[in-house]
Amino acid sequence: MKSIQSRLATGLLISLILVFLILWLAVSSNIQKLSENYIASRLEHDIETLLTAVSFDKKNTLTINEKYINSIYNRPFSGHYYTIQHNQTLFRSRSLWDQNLTSAKITGNNYVKTVQDGPEKQLLITISGHFNKQKQNITINIAEDLTPIIENIRQFKNYFSVISLLILLSLLLIQFVILRNGLKPLRKIHHELSELEKGTINELTADVPSELKSVVNEVNHLSLALHMRLKRSRNALSDLSHAIKKPLTLLQNFNDEHQGKLDKKTSEFLDKQIISIQNITDRILKRARIAGTSKFNTPFNINEDLPLLIKTIRTMYPDKNINITSNIPETLEIQVDREDMLELLGNLIENAWKWANSTIVINIRQEKNITIIIEDDGPGANAESLNELASRGIRLDETVSGYGFGLAISADIINDYEGSLVFSRSEKLGGFRINIELPIKY
Repeated sequence: MKSIQSRLATGLLISLILVFLILWLAVSSNIQKLSENYIASRLEHDIETLLTAVSFDKKNTLTINEKYINSIYNRPFSGHYYTIQHNQTLFRSRSLWDQNLTSAKITGNNYVKTVQDGPEKQLLITISGHFNKQKQNITINIAEDLTPIIENIRQFKNYFSVISLLILLSLLLIQFVILRNGLKPLRKIHHELSELEKGTINELTADVPSELKSVVNEVNHLSLALHMRLKRSRNALSDLSHAIKKPLTLLQNFNDEHQGKLDKKTSEFLDKQIISIQNITDRILKRARIAGTSKFNTPFNINEDLPLLIKTIRTMYPDKNINITSNIPETLEIQVDREDMLELLGNLIENAWKWANSTIVINIRQEKNITIIIEDDGPGANAESLNELASRGIRLDETVSGYGFGLAISADIINDYEGSLVFSRSEKLGGFRINIELPIKY
């Protein structure tokens, strides 16, 4: 879908072009008519002058007094011509030489305007009139060459076209500036939405035009509601986790205290069920706390949060000296909720720490997707177990011993972010290898 700016710009561009095209056509046609009407009006005055110069003697012979005739009519092919018809006698201006003018059909006393070819094939505008002087009927045709006028009109049209084009371009530039300034608040909101998505700000700026104020208020309200809902959900689940652990601990203590009183089979059954309930409860609670692809959470800062996470895990296992190497791009941005990413990497690195002999390598790169690879030099998993993990999926009661629970939670987080999780043996270190792919959109 096109942007609002491009839609408005296209609509205004088409409107301006149509307006200027109509204006150009109107001016061009009217200037032609005005010029012809002006020439026709002048020719009518010349007809009246010719009529004054015409007289008849006692024998009704037509004579013309030359002193009334403009000298331009005496120059051959000057572009100004006339003819006077009296009965069978035709008088021509000297400018016509031996050429003639076509007389229009005249009715009544009105002048008739026509356009015809002149002596040198130039375009002539001709005014014809029928008169009665001294009781004699005469017909006068007077013409003028339109070529100079047409050339002037052509130059005017060219000049008008250039001026119109410059004005059109100026208006388009002004329109672009006005649209850009008018849509500036929308671009500001777009930028702030990106910042809100990354978690760098908590709400949009309310200093916007009145037309956008309701939209900004609704977005801020939605952002706050989602944040508070997630916070309440995590707090409630944390409270529930503590509440469930207490009766489970009592059951475990009861089983330990009555270890000798209960038969071995019953005691083992209770231990197994208590551990199963604890694991299932932990997994469900942790999965419910996953923020998922919500756009209003604090993002994970890989360069700041990962070192702290490794330091925490090192503190948890003080007796195990592990050399951990991480290769992370400096400009990498992972748009995943911080709590989810800490849970994901925490589980996977902790599993690797448990089983590694001395080395863990973490490689993170950004191409089409975010790729995270965690390898250790521990015993790894056999081919059958790897196939089981890949084909059945991660379930608490179907996982490899020592790896399952952390991998199960990690798989849940990866699924919520529409990523992929692949298990294999590390060719470089010989232990377990985990390959994570996260879509770049997150």
